Amino acid sequence: MTRGEQQVDTGDGGDPFVRQVVWLVDRAGGKESLARATGNRVSVRTLDNWVRGTYPRAAVTGAVRDLDAWARAHAEGYPAAAGAPRLVESCGPDRTPAAIPPAPEQPPVPSRSRWTPLALVGGAAAIVVLTAAVTVPVTLAVATGDPAVDPVQAAQVEPAPTAVPVVGVLPSQGDGRLYEETTGSIGANTFSDPRALTDNALGIPADTTVVVRCRYYSPVLPSVVPDGFWYLVDSEEWAGRWSPSNSFMNGDVPGGETLHNTDFDVPVCR
Repeated sequence: MTRGEQQVDTGDGGDPFVRQVVWLVDRAGGKESLARATGNRVSVRTLDNWVRGTYPRAAVTGAVRDLDAWARAHAEGYPAAAGAPRLVESCGPDRTPAAIPPAPEQPPVPSRSRWTPLALVGGAAAIVVLTAAVTVPVTLAVATGDPAVDPVQAAQVEPAPTAVPVVGVLPSQGDGRLYEETTGSIGANTFSDPRALTDNALGIPADTTVVVRCRYYSPVLPSVVPDGFWYLVDSEEWAGRWSPSNSFMNGDVPGGETLHNTDFDVPVCR
């Protein structure tokens, strides 16, 4: 049995995504057999990572959708035979979380007055109502009777930061092939969304070759110009994440002049 066909015990039979992938691998006769049966839309390396529990958690990737569609058409008994939901329903940000045991009951806490004395001026108490609805810092001035104090300016409210708008679902389909790209000498950052630049905690090391599915235009960072493209990575723990195309060699010679900021052989995401 080759390395690609070895079944790996994940040690967590309760993970529905892993259980579903292991069932498909067993049914096909191994990872290499399953990869060939799907037309290599899912690589042996990707399957090996998935059965080990390293699968997309930030998004439902194109590889997951491809394997799910193939299984629905060709794997009789899918998904019920594995005793788990479909692959597209058991990964990504909307997957069902593990059950959390209820917290032990705590004795009731005596209620506390919402009225708090702030200062005493001339023997009289100046009182301010404090409520949980206030979420920004507030500077309060206590009236002293001095006519120079402007009551309108007595409270200075610091504005809350602007929220990032929700911009819809990202396209994630290419032409059905995967393209190898290698990071440069400083590696590459990855993000869960190239439009809002969220979650960049998982970088790709320098001189690392990964496969990408497609490219997406989002010139939100000055550093991604002049092309403004991002690759949808489909390898290992970075699967489903986005990385600036100019962080990769794109066919250039290591140590040589930068000629290509994007590999335009990689199709645009749709």
